[in-house]
Amino acid sequence: MALLILSTLLAQSSSAIYSPRAMGMGEAFTAIADDAYAAYYNPAGFAINPGIDVAANYQLTNRNQSIGDNAFALKGCFEIGMDPFSWIAGVGLASMFAYDGARYLADRGIVKKNWGRTEEKFDKEESMADTVKEEGDDSEITPISKKEIAKAAAKEIARGTIHVAKKYARAALKEASQQSRHYMYASPWHSPNYYRPTYWDSRYDYTEKELTPLGKAQFGGGITIMSDQNANAATDQDTNWYSFSVASGWGEIAAVGANLNLYDLKIPSTGTKGFGAGLDLGGLLRISDTLMFGLTAKELLTTDIQWANNTKTRYQMNVNIGGAIKPVRQVTVAADMHNIFGQNGQGPTMHYGLEVKPIYGLALRAGQSDSSKTAGFSLGIEQLLVDYAYLGGAYNRTQMIGVTWKI
Repeated sequence: MALLILSTLLAQSSSAIYSPRAMGMGEAFTAIADDAYAAYYNPAGFAINPGIDVAANYQLTNRNQSIGDNAFALKGCFEIGMDPFSWIAGVGLASMFAYDGARYLADRGIVKKNWGRTEEKFDKEESMADTVKEEGDDSEITPISKKEIAKAAAKEIARGTIHVAKKYARAALKEASQQSRHYMYASPWHSPNYYRPTYWDSRYDYTEKELTPLGKAQFGGGITIMSDQNANAATDQDTNWYSFSVASGWGEIAAVGANLNLYDLKIPSTGTKGFGAGLDLGGLLRISDTLMFGLTAKELLTTDIQWANNTKTRYQMNVNIGGAIKPVRQVTVAADMHNIFGQNGQGPTMHYGLEVKPIYGLALRAGQSDSSKTAGFSLGIEQLLVDYAYLGGAYNRTQMIGVTWKI
């Protein structure tokens, strides 16, 4: 662990930046994704750890040199008692409505499947500026209304969202001590809380079955915003992404989720704006409290990003898989393969991560993202979680910090 942290001081260059916790683990997060930043790594994670989280992160160094200077996230997840057949039927019914809606939009040329198409595609970590400036025809600029796009998106989201709001009538505070019994020392500044579980908690540890996820369905959702500062000179692209997520799980054993992504982009050198959308799907399988698997398909369905100078671009589809294991309760080892189908002429990349929680309220991390080494830590202070990451290699010694408030 110490060697991995020290080795980050030797690396250099730059790329896209997201959640401090996931980045500290080398982005080996597809099978974990249990916090407010689940949208980017696996939307099914919104169904893990019930409660309401408000989170934000900030890139401390190398700002305006890569995509992802700032991110904000809101996550809400609730549980209700339900038998497995009802849950499966409910998810199936929702999926049929979603499929019918996607087919309706596809028939009208609004959304398109994002596999088997030969035109140029972009990774989300890449800037589209050069292509937009080369191919655009500035003589016929068609104005694009953000207001109308926002209205249409809000209407569709409102129709397709299922709101479930039911809280438990009782909670046993005496059970909190069960969570820290695995640690030689439990910090006085961070205590277990049934209503606000974090990544230090194992909800199956409670002796009262009513307090565990057993026999319950989880319903979650959230809003995630990633934005760049104005005039990002290094990429010549100001990037704003908005993700609206829904997810559902059964007993926190199996979970599925989806993101609707909206893209608001700008080329600062020309003032050209572009708008588009995409759909991600994800799944989680937790065979036990110590073995987890994840799968996510990003940009499975997509619209073209329509630029004001009549250029059209789009993001590539990426399919990521991952696994994680806890050899002991305090240690998580994770591995991911991203872009497993080698889209856009780019081969798959490997990601490895390690998370060690030596005491309750403290977590240490190290990872490797392709050829870049990363490290970080988290500190829990009651309802406040602070995450820090130091990123070497292609990330050019970037530092980032994030905070999460557990409501």
